[in-house]
This record gives sequence, structure tokens and C-alpha cells, in this order.
Amino acid sequence: MVGEIVFHLGDCKTGTTSIQRTLAAGKVRSPHRSVIYPAQANHIPLASTLNRAQEAKYADKRFSELAQKLRKSRADTAIVSAETFEFVDPRKLEEMIERHLSPWQGKMRFISYVRPHADRLVSGYAERTKQGWHIGSMDSLFERFADQGFLHFAPRLRKWRATFGEAHTVRPMVRSMLRDGDVVSDFLDFVFEGQEYDFDPVPQANESLTLSDLAALRKIHGVLHEAAGSGPKARNARKTFGWNLAILLSALPRPENAQKPKLHVNLAHRVVEAYREDAAIVDREFFGLDATSGPLSLALKAAPERAVDVAQPIAPEDYFDAAALRLLQGQAEMLARMIKSNPEAMIRGMRPEALQGSKLKGKSQNKGKGAKISQAKRRAAHPAIETSAIRLARHLPEGLRRKLSPLRRHLP
Repeated sequence: MVGEIVFHLGDCKTGTTSIQRTLAAGKVRSPHRSVIYPAQANHIPLASTLNRAQEAKYADKRFSELAQKLRKSRADTAIVSAETFEFVDPRKLEEMIERHLSPWQGKMRFISYVRPHADRLVSGYAERTKQGWHIGSMDSLFERFADQGFLHFAPRLRKWRATFGEAHTVRPMVRSMLRDGDVVSDFLDFVFEGQEYDFDPVPQANESLTLSDLAALRKIHGVLHEAAGSGPKARNARKTFGWNLAILLSALPRPENAQKPKLHVNLAHRVVEAYREDAAIVDREFFGLDATSGPLSLALKAAPERAVDVAQPIAPEDYFDAAALRLLQGQAEMLARMIKSNPEAMIRGMRPEALQGSKLKGKSQNKGKGAKISQAKRRAAHPAIETSAIRLARHLPEGLRRKLSPLRRHLP
């Protein structure tokens, strides 16, 4: 049984993918303690059972499976990581811990990274654009976030602290305050509690897209929204497309003078006014600093100075000529046709090969399904023969009955 559990709770856009890739690749070493990361990529499916109604029915099953893995391991520390814990009511997680992870009560630690408000708005804008969730301006997303209270961090962090007390740690996603200026190093320093460790860096994940990248994605998603269908599978396929295309684009050389999305001055001042108090509360209650020295307050104050003068153009026509737009339109319509025809196959095919699952396994599963159906049909047609064969198979010596291929299907 593992000695303790560390829950990495996000937030989104705080280097979570880099942390998860490092852990999943088995790139972490320490002479003082061993770790296990019981996930192929992340624990988002686990977190989803607590914040998505359609996934709630799988909560007991997935937490039970996690508990079984932890019981079988002798590692000192198990790490559970999902940025979408950000959207989970901590009391729901507490309930599942009591139900399935009670042997580790008092042996758990929790950590959240918080990105400064202005940076989180910009990164959230890029993220929602690439996944097709938002095709408007950054100003309109700011207003949407303000209505939802999305960037007010203090109320959410207070709930986690109230539920898990001092076991919950909050760290600022500010490079100058991270160990070695790197979130992976900072997270592992937390995991190993300052003890010696080492890790092999993995390729940078989720580098921000350029304005022209986002314009192209906005064009494609506009077509997909109209032509690919509106059901949950189609929406998931659109999201998978945007997510994985963004990863591929991030790995390609960028055009010279390519610009990244930024706040404009007027919007930056609105962000400062909207979140000044929240930044001060988080700095004071979670970092022990006041508004003159706290990382979130300082970052917020600097936002207008780093902003561009006027809003950046977002229309595809601002970045592509008629020929390029025509090609984007045609490619988007073809993609929409493919998604509409078979969204599940498109979702699998667009993922990295390591996350697609075994094709042979899928075939064998289908074959098994067909075999069961065929057996059922045979038994319905010849019940007496089937019953006699089963009785005969069960009374033969084990070594012999396994050699008799016509009877092997009846063996337990």
C-alpha cells in the first residue's frame, strides 16, 4: 500500500500538462522516496465524475479502481493530477475520499497553482478559442467571466482550505517565485518536501498560439459549429480537434513577427478594477503578503503596462487572403463531414498514438462480442447438443480437455 497521496488540483493553464507528461513518462527519480503515477496521461476522467453530471454515475467505479492500484503499490507517494479539480466542489472529493480512500486519511496533501488574473484571462481566451467554446473577442470573454465569477479565486480557494485545512497548499504561477523558475521543479519540490530529486525534462507542452493560429481555428470552428452536428459526441470531437491541432502547431516553427494574444490597455484597466480585491485577499490569506508585495497584486498592477494600445484584430480576414480562406473553408467542411459521419472514430484518430488505445485490443473485443452472439445463437438452435457438450467438457481431465478445441469454449 502506498504511504501517502498527493492531489495536484490544477489550476488550468498553470503548466499542468508539463507536470503530467513528466510523471507519465516515468522521468522522476529520488534516492529518498519512490512515487507512483497511476494514470496514462492524467486523472481528468476521475475529476469529471465530481463536476460533470453525465459522468457522476462512474464516480464509485473510478475511485474504487484508483484505491485498488494504490493498495497494490509499495511506493512511498502516489500522485493524482487533474487540472479540472479546479471546477470540483471539494466536499464532493472529501466524500469520495471517505468512501474509497479512507486508509490514507491524514496521509494526503493537496496543491493548487494560481495564475495571475490578467494572464489567466488571456490564456483562457486562447484555450476557449482553440477548442471552439468562444469565437468572440477577449472583451466579451472578460464580461462572461465577470458574470460567472470565474476569475475570483479567493472564494474557491477558501472552500478547499475549509475542507482540507493546512493539508492544502496554494502556489502562485509566477516564474520568479517557482523553484528554478519552473513549475515542474516547483511541484516536485512539494512532492518530495525539499528532499533531493531529479527528472528528465519533457518537450514543452501547450505553448501559446499566435493570433493567426487562433484566427484560423476561429474560422474552422465556425464551420464545424454549423455543419458537424450539435450532439455531445460532435462537440467532443470539435474540442479534441482544436486541442490536438494546437499541440501540433505549437511544435512547428513560428512565422517571423508572429504575435501572441494580449490585453489592450482599456481592457487591462477593467481587469485591474474587477480583481484588485480578490488578488489582495489571495496574497494575504494564502501567501502571507500584502497588496504591495503579493505576487497576484503586483502582476495585476503591471497588466496595463504590458498591454497593447488597441484591441488586436481577431477576424480570419485580417490574417489570410482569399485563397487561404477558401482552403480553410474547404478543409473545415471536409472535417465537418467526417465528424458528422463518425465522431467517435474521429476523436480516437485525432489523439496522439499513445492515447488511442490498442487497435488489436479493439478488434479482439469486437471478435469476442461476435463470438458470444454466435454461441448464443447456436445454443438456441441446438440446446440439447450444447448441454451435453458442456457436461462432457467438465468431466474430462484438465490436460485433455484443453487440447480438444471444439470443447474449449465451454471451459471455465
